[in-house]
Amino acid sequence: MFFLTPRYLKHAKLLHKGVTRFINYKRDILPPAKLDEITALRSSLEDAMRARDKARITALNDEINKACEKALPHVEHSDIGENVEVFFVAIVIALGIRSYIAQPFKIPTGSMQPTLYGLVANHTEKDVTPNFFAQCKDWVAGRSYYNVVANRSGLLRKDGPPLTEHSFLGFFAHCRLHFEDGGTQWIWAPMRQLATDPDGFNLGMQRYLNLPVNADGQNITPDARVEQKLGVSGGTYVTEGQLLARGTLDTGDHVLVNKFAYNFRRPSRGEVFVFTTKNIRSPYMRVSVDEGSQHYIKRLVGVPGDRLEVKLPVLWVNGKPAEEFGIKRVGSMEGLYKGYGNFGFLSDGTIRELANRDNAREYWAMGDNSYNSSDSRYWGSVPERNLVGPGLFCYFPLGRNWGLIR
Repeated sequence: MFFLTPRYLKHAKLLHKGVTRFINYKRDILPPAKLDEITALRSSLEDAMRARDKARITALNDEINKACEKALPHVEHSDIGENVEVFFVAIVIALGIRSYIAQPFKIPTGSMQPTLYGLVANHTEKDVTPNFFAQCKDWVAGRSYYNVVANRSGLLRKDGPPLTEHSFLGFFAHCRLHFEDGGTQWIWAPMRQLATDPDGFNLGMQRYLNLPVNADGQNITPDARVEQKLGVSGGTYVTEGQLLARGTLDTGDHVLVNKFAYNFRRPSRGEVFVFTTKNIRSPYMRVSVDEGSQHYIKRLVGVPGDRLEVKLPVLWVNGKPAEEFGIKRVGSMEGLYKGYGNFGFLSDGTIRELANRDNAREYWAMGDNSYNSSDSRYWGSVPERNLVGPGLFCYFPLGRNWGLIR
């Protein structure tokens, strides 16, 4: 009976089972000589077990373990290799989470203020940069200070835009100032907030350098017409140490969007949501079809089948004032909320009904900063296929709007 079997024989059976498994699993990569050696040791173990030779079994235990350890090519242990492997596994997991579960976004504009803040630049005549410790404290709260001077002298590029916008690692927006001799200067601020915001909320570079911009505030290559209009003849000469930009930049809120939710439930009226601009064709859409698609974040104020109208300052849904918390808060005109404006497709007295067909379900998007928001009132409804997910959490900066998005 098994429970009367001596301990050394139980261990011998386990050893026999282990070496048999090793041979079966590693047969294809074991050198022939090593395979023959381990097979012979197993046969010796079987003979010792039949003879109940305890001393021989003990000796074979050490011999078999050593033979198996030395049978395969030795691979040097590498801490660096393990760290690299862990690093790439972490990247794969992060990309999977970003693609299917939660994705971070940065609010670029003020269309959702004060619920969510976008980038806000303020030019100052004097340098208001505080000491290092105060800068660190303000950075946590989302404010950065700029006092940018030219790091070289030279003529700005004439045959192309003297100022261009780029992104680093697909996330960190910055601009590059181009000189005629091919040199560049990097400035870590987006184009709009650095120079071209048409409302003047920028750090003043366009003012200091008289850079040509078009009606939409976008930097362009100067031609004869623009040069004549702005008084720019050829390239602008920049002197090393010359002031280029000055002021403060309050970062846009960083939010996590739940990309998982709409796979299991319908979008809810009143929630903040993210969608793409793909296939939204309108002359009022700031992103053209040729430019591809961008992500927008607004409040979802109408779902398929709703009838919408604005009765200043309140949004009416299906014949009565909207009851959802976020929509009511905008219409209350309390604090920094200014109510809803009746522009575009919801101009005074207009009622808009959203399609509710299987192949054409429509949603209506409006910004909480209604009087400064490009939204569905101008470029129409959002198709269901464009929806990404509801806004979940504002994780940076700390303070202000940090926490769950409502």
